[in-house]
Amino acid sequence: MPPRPSSAADRLPRTVLGLLLAGLLARLALAAIVEPGLDEAYAIAVANLRQLSWFDHPPMTFWWVAAMRALATPVFGPDAPAFVLRLPFVLASTVTAWALFDLTRRVAGDRAGLWALLALTTAPFFLVSAGTWLVPDGPLILFLALAARALAILLFEDPDPARARRLWLALGLFLGLAGLSKYHAALFAVAALVFVAATPHRRRLMSPWPWIAVLLAGGVVAPVLIWNAENDWVSFLFQAGRGAGGRVNWVGFGRQIAGQIAYLAPWTLVGAALASVAALRADRRVDGPAGFLVALAVGPIALFTLAPLFGGDGLPHWPMPGWFFLLPLLGRLIAEAEIAGEPALPRLARRFAGLAAGLLAIAAIAVALIRLAPPSPDLVARFRLDRPLAEATSWTGLAEGLAARGLLRPDATGRPPVVVAFRWMEAARIGEALGPRATVAVFDADPRGFAFLADPRTFLGRDLVLIGRPEAFARGLAENAGRFARIEKQDPIHVGLGGAPLVEIDVALGRDLRDPPVPPYPNRR
Repeated sequence: MPPRPSSAADRLPRTVLGLLLAGLLARLALAAIVEPGLDEAYAIAVANLRQLSWFDHPPMTFWWVAAMRALATPVFGPDAPAFVLRLPFVLASTVTAWALFDLTRRVAGDRAGLWALLALTTAPFFLVSAGTWLVPDGPLILFLALAARALAILLFEDPDPARARRLWLALGLFLGLAGLSKYHAALFAVAALVFVAATPHRRRLMSPWPWIAVLLAGGVVAPVLIWNAENDWVSFLFQAGRGAGGRVNWVGFGRQIAGQIAYLAPWTLVGAALASVAALRADRRVDGPAGFLVALAVGPIALFTLAPLFGGDGLPHWPMPGWFFLLPLLGRLIAEAEIAGEPALPRLARRFAGLAAGLLAIAAIAVALIRLAPPSPDLVARFRLDRPLAEATSWTGLAEGLAARGLLRPDATGRPPVVVAFRWMEAARIGEALGPRATVAVFDADPRGFAFLADPRTFLGRDLVLIGRPEAFARGLAENAGRFARIEKQDPIHVGLGGAPLVEIDVALGRDLRDPPVPPYPNRR
């Protein structure tokens, strides 16, 4: 935790390094003990270095996973552990933590930087999801933090012309890399432009360098634009459709609020919100650092929190990039209380941070125990844990079970076998488990990124392995049985943590595919 205000200034580097190291070690531990989530399984299943972008997101996450898997293959073979694949994301989150500290230090002082760093380190979302998982949020927040830092120096430190040119180029590069990570980057770009244009900082737009930065960002993000142009803008249409809907969804709105509180821990969310109001009131201006940070934050927080009220989708992690930019103001509020000799707020913040760290430690221990001693099938059945376990655990043992039946052998021409799921979420688990041993396809109206890995029409005349959990499998088999000359059902395979038989997987062999489905996306027809 941050030292007392009376601590000598030379303790600052050690304190910062201590917090950064503690965060790094915690993330490494979590990366080692937590099973890959469904989104991570999807990233593992569809990642490759050949695509310019993906149906769901820009390419950065998938490129990182594919590159790390390629580097790890000589050591681990086709099944690189999730811990190894997560290493770039863990290291990126450590750089993010430093960038937040340095940004906060520059706009609010060293003490504020320490408190912001502590808040980031003990917030569940930034520690776990954005800190270790194979999802776009980690790379996005990294590059947005670096972009905000560069822009803050330009706006509030008046660097010399040579350094300013370098910072504009860095801003363009980081903004482009954020655009390669997640579409949220567009909100940052718009907010930054509006803030600069609507305040006295607009004079900086008279220089060519901001516009050179815009061109650089556009060049970096070009792979996303090229891929979408080649695929009838399918990714943009998919994401835009998630924000439109019909009736007001009060349940979804409540879920958004509750989810954000859980992701940030209540003290971080409430404190950051109150700190933002306090900073704007204290500064009595909107063109200062507080106004800058609030401008970057308000868009994603308001847009994604309120989306369910307009009939759109909403997931609690969508507003998180906005909350990230309010952490410096939370740090500022606590630091100002320390300097003013008001110990109540810093003491409360320490207690909440300690409580958050303790709860996270307990949760990590519980996860580790489940991995070391998986629940028995009787326990799974008694407490109806099969569904949450299927969503939260890898399908360990699937490859061995299929191989034992000879279902993973290449065909007569040397092509790898084709394994078909009837839901993209189950295909994600299958792809994670099988790796390069098989081609994974989805026979469903919503195949997501699997539609761009292989065209089912190329499977004409082949025998396909059909896999799924019982409910989805029965529905999918009924809808697709007529596509094959005949269906040969197999005994189920049980998969789960450490190979423990926790989840039942139905298996069948579809002989002689005669009527392959047509992919639903425009250019795939």
